[in-house]
Amino acid sequence: MAVRSYRIQAIHDRVITVAADNLVRGRQFNVYRNPGQQLNTRIGVLYPDIILTPTNSNNVQFIIEVETSDTVNASEALSQWKSYSNLGGIFYLLVPQASRILAENICRQHGIRARFGTYSIDSLNQLTINYE
Repeated sequence: MAVRSYRIQAIHDRVITVAADNLVRGRQFNVYRNPGQQLNTRIGVLYPDIILTPTNSNNVQFIIEVETSDTVNASEALSQWKSYSNLGGIFYLLVPQASRILAENICRQHGIRARFGTYSIDSLNQLTINYE
């Protein structure tokens, strides 16, 4: 697990908050989040950034891991992504828009099954998240 600078960690945690808040609005899922170093909800011994279960079940349906530009790399792929992709739910990597192709290539190289979402922050500090 990478150690991020305060500024990058703040971006990471903001993306988790906004993504989770957007998912809660749909009310189809229970949304659990583990921002920063918080260990609020786990699957086995793992603590992905966001976990979604159907509102009437405890079965994990989606796992979302948020990465920043400095953590889209093979080390993170092998230390986290591979494990998360094998937990039983649909695994999403939420990465900066500019890191999307790199993340896909790393997953392909290491046999990691993932779907992708991207985020960007514009000059007005507006955060936009898109899922594929």
